[in-house]
Amino acid sequence: MNLIISLSLCFLVWCSCVKAEYVLGAQGLSCTQVCLSMSMNCIPRIITNNSADIFTELGVKCTDDPAPWWAHNQPGYVSGAGDPNYQKCLGYEAVPDGVLCSGSYPTVQRICNCEPPTDMKTTFGTGLSAGEVTTDEQWIFGHVVADGDVGVMTHFWVTLQNPDLDGLIVRYYVDGETNASIVFQPSLAVGVGFADITAPWGTKWFGKGANDGAFNWNFRVPFQKSIAVTVAHCCGSYGGFYTIVRGGTNIPINIGNIQVPATAKLNQFVINQQYQPLEFISFAEVPAGNQGVVFHHTLAVSSGTPNFMEGCYHLYLEPNEAFPGTLLSTGMEDYYDSAWYFNAGEFHFENAGMTHFVSTNTNTQMSAYRFHEMDPIYFKNGVIFQWRNGDMVDAAGIKCMIQTGGTTVGNPTVSQVWAYTWVYTWN
Repeated sequence: MNLIISLSLCFLVWCSCVKAEYVLGAQGLSCTQVCLSMSMNCIPRIITNNSADIFTELGVKCTDDPAPWWAHNQPGYVSGAGDPNYQKCLGYEAVPDGVLCSGSYPTVQRICNCEPPTDMKTTFGTGLSAGEVTTDEQWIFGHVVADGDVGVMTHFWVTLQNPDLDGLIVRYYVDGETNASIVFQPSLAVGVGFADITAPWGTKWFGKGANDGAFNWNFRVPFQKSIAVTVAHCCGSYGGFYTIVRGGTNIPINIGNIQVPATAKLNQFVINQQYQPLEFISFAEVPAGNQGVVFHHTLAVSSGTPNFMEGCYHLYLEPNEAFPGTLLSTGMEDYYDSAWYFNAGEFHFENAGMTHFVSTNTNTQMSAYRFHEMDPIYFKNGVIFQWRNGDMVDAAGIKCMIQTGGTTVGNPTVSQVWAYTWVYTWN
């Protein structure tokens, strides 16, 4: 006699009398979601022996449809009443050797192969070819590590035709988060603004390998128990979507000579708003009581004049440290190891680069990136990482040392600012 157990949140229905790894997911869910809800990992292989018996063993009463498998939401039971295949069991004939864990369909309950986490799985990941990305969030990968292990995501790669890729949104859900703590557009995550297609170029941490997309992002994202990676598009549905994600267990994270503890968290700070001339912008604020390192910063700006580049970067290593704190630059472009408003053009160094620059009489656009690996920014009791939209000189003609009452350099205007700042923290 079959024993059917309904688990919380209706994520799945599990039959205890069949192999533990085969489960029937809730309607509309991918096997990535189903297995994660059990703290298990999806195996992209379903063996049916061309028989509908697997449905019977899971307690499903349905009309058998012997049509060969044709979609990655199969084998599956159609439980949505509005579907023309309602109450049919589909795709159990000629199942391919591998079936995507990420596949789903709104009216289908998938059969999933889930296994408990194992310490033998030292490298994990997946790839998706010729897929489609839509405005609906798609769970492309999930993984749970065994007790005693720590997981680290190490690689993300994606391609899609220009300009469609610019609207892609990638989310990393760390350790069961309800709201993803890491949310990025691939272009800005690799320091590229304004859909600049310059390629190929790269550093060991990220780069761009083709004119259409091919962004790779190799930041270390630690997690203690589980990770889930999803994609969606801001504005529509697009085919020709390809992606790869990968990670491993117990991989050390080093920023320069600083070893990041295994229990650390990678924090993403996001800016997307307008700022007034001479306004200070705090790109990252970590409260007192936390240690860590500022790892990476990328910035894109659109402004009426290029004089926003006169703004200086400041670092405050105590929550109440007085202005000017520690000066990290004498203007914006020299923070990125350039000078004179980037007058040598675009460049892509290991530690810094400028990826886009267009300036006219009415608008200046630029994007750039900086890693703090060769020059780690380590803090013991919180940190504030700040920049100014334009700047002033004091009575002696020195910039960056005065907040008010000085002489404004040039004519900075309102600036639209986009920025990602990545900071590892631990207690």
